[in-house]
Amino acid sequence: MRSTAFVPQRRRWDLLTHTIRRQLRAQVGKHAHTWSFLLGIAVCGLVFGAIVAGQLGQADKLVLGNALEQLFIALAHHQVASGSEVWAQRALSDAELIGCIWLFGVSVIGIPFIVGAVFLKSFTVGFGVAYTTLQFGWKGFVVASIGIFAHQLIFLFTLFIASATAIRFSYELVMQAVPVSRLTVQFLRYTGTFLLCSGGIMLGASIQAFMVPALLTQLIG
Repeated sequence: MRSTAFVPQRRRWDLLTHTIRRQLRAQVGKHAHTWSFLLGIAVCGLVFGAIVAGQLGQADKLVLGNALEQLFIALAHHQVASGSEVWAQRALSDAELIGCIWLFGVSVIGIPFIVGAVFLKSFTVGFGVAYTTLQFGWKGFVVASIGIFAHQLIFLFTLFIASATAIRFSYELVMQAVPVSRLTVQFLRYTGTFLLCSGGIMLGASIQAFMVPALLTQLIG
């Protein structure tokens, strides 16, 4: 009896996973050119950020180096902000950027601003990782990988989804590709995608707030 009841349940699960995979393939195929474009923008941002980090003057390096040293000291003495405070700050900051992307998407002139937001975010990640690596060598690279890239990788993926959706929606508005009768439905779907992106925001903020400080403390200690 248990095995007989298990078969239909497994078939329903297989059907569900097959449907999800098919929808994902359709979405990736539909937005492949947009994703490729955004990936190129992100790579340019990372490269330019790394280049700028390597061209900093001695005074700027001293200021940033002192700030990093203070962070390391605070981590070693467990004097950083509580996880809940870090989570709230990180989640709010990321949500503000995703909210701006949503706003740009409903604007007919929002596409350049979306591209600019992706570039600037990638630039800051590239700058942070490159500077920490150049300043502290291999240990700086490990610190940057844990302290910066672990969270930012998740958020960049979330940002890509939001940006691709916003670019597509803005393009359809400009080209008047969505009939007026379906505009409300498309807008709700558009907004729903951004609400789903909040999951990526919360996951990234949780890693930054609760996992990264503990890992960095172990590494520095």
